[in-house]
Amino acid sequence: MSDVFQQQMEVEKIPLILGLDERAGYRAVPLRNLRVGYEVPFDIYLKIKRKEETIPSFVKGCPKGVIFHKEWHLKLSKLKIPNVYVSLQEIDLVMEYLNYHLDLLMEDDNYTDLEKGTLVCDTAHLWMLHFFQSEEARTGEQINQALKFIDILFNTIKGDHHTLKCLLEVRRTGSHLFSHSLNVCLLGLAFTAYLGWDQDKVRWFGVGALLHDIGLIHTPVSILEKRGKLSPGEMNKIKRHPLDGFRMLRDFGYLRWEALQMIVQHHENGDGSGYPDGLVITEIKTWARILRILDSYEAMTAPRSWRQAMEPKQAIWTMRADWEKDRIFDRSYLESLIKFLAGQQVE
Repeated sequence: MSDVFQQQMEVEKIPLILGLDERAGYRAVPLRNLRVGYEVPFDIYLKIKRKEETIPSFVKGCPKGVIFHKEWHLKLSKLKIPNVYVSLQEIDLVMEYLNYHLDLLMEDDNYTDLEKGTLVCDTAHLWMLHFFQSEEARTGEQINQALKFIDILFNTIKGDHHTLKCLLEVRRTGSHLFSHSLNVCLLGLAFTAYLGWDQDKVRWFGVGALLHDIGLIHTPVSILEKRGKLSPGEMNKIKRHPLDGFRMLRDFGYLRWEALQMIVQHHENGDGSGYPDGLVITEIKTWARILRILDSYEAMTAPRSWRQAMEPKQAIWTMRADWEKDRIFDRSYLESLIKFLAGQQVE
């Protein structure tokens, strides 16, 4: 370990600078994902802020090929540092490491279902970053990896509303795009199972939910994180993302057609006011109708840089009012979601 631990780190004073990590070439990995006593095949960095700096710096704390020791983990925990950072150039090595240890953890009875589910979500979060931003990562093998995550998460939350609720409350570092997609996926797995779908349909719905906003990677971060009202030009750029996502994956060959329809139709409204095609409810595919509801609910109940999170009950009443006024949502699935949330006590 370098001498970084001997430096004065103003950890609590590090400002939130949106998009900083990725622009600097790094990505946060929760500390809980590092296995004590095992060699780390990639460099580990810390984000620190010295008194003379206006923005944080990324400093190498542990070089690749070194065994990660218990005292290092304890030191980071004592400093209240929840995340370490990895270079985006080494993301393949990071994913290989996380997947290997994930397999070991699934067989370890010392971890609760919630702890296992949290670690799976961490790995899936990083998987999305890789899949969204790297065309080379979009392979059949990577889709199989996503299905593996989904199978584990489905078995973890199935029939356990407490675990689902806790996982939904784990907000992750970095762009809200990936956290939002993961939370929509979790909700989708539980909700479609509640609807009585078979597991194969549930898991492919989960894949569609994970990928539904992939087209947003073409939208500038300045627009995605803008405080206040978007200009007409900025809104038009946002509205391109369903079609952009569909075009990115339509020739991919490893997705079910229903999942692709989720991507292109998840902002269509029942009254024809949505985008990109202005479809009415009878023209919108079933999987996309469900995603439209889950997407809205999760977005309303999650905090954003420009607004506070809406209380779940308020979000439901707002969505119900939107349906009564404009018939935006599919009524039967909206009513089913309300019953599901009440029965599972997710709210």
